[in-house]
Amino acid sequence: MFLAGTILAAIVGIVRAQTTPGLAIARNGTNGLSITVTNAVLTDSYELWWTPNLGDAVDYPWTLAAPGAIGQTNFLFANWGYPAVFFRGVLDTNNPPLWENASPNSPGTNLLKITIASPANGALLQ
Repeated sequence: MFLAGTILAAIVGIVRAQTTPGLAIARNGTNGLSITVTNAVLTDSYELWWTPNLGDAVDYPWTLAAPGAIGQTNFLFANWGYPAVFFRGVLDTNNPPLWENASPNSPGTNLLKITIASPANGALLQ
C-alpha cells in the first residue's frame, strides 16, 4: 500500500509539473509583442508585470503591465521603448483583483476607497 501511494503521489506530481502555467512570447508585427499564458486555468485571472532591468529592483521595480480578466490568456503590447523587456505572469488569487487593490504590493489592503470625513453636509466638492 505504501509503494502504491508513493507511485500515485509521484504521478500526480508529474502531472502537476507538466501543467504549470508559463508564458509564450512572440513578435506581433515589427514592434509589438503577443504574450500567451500557457497551461492556464480558464477560471483563474492572470496579470502580466514587466521591468526593463532584472538587476536593479530599486530603479526598475516590477510594474503592472496588464491586468487580465478571468479566463484571459492572450495579451498584446506595442513597442516599449527599451532595448530589452522582461515579463512575469502572476496568478491573481486576491479578491479584489490586484489592479483594484489600494496597494497592489500589499494584498491585504482591499479595494481603494475614498472617505470624505468633512464636510459631511452634502457640499459639492470639485
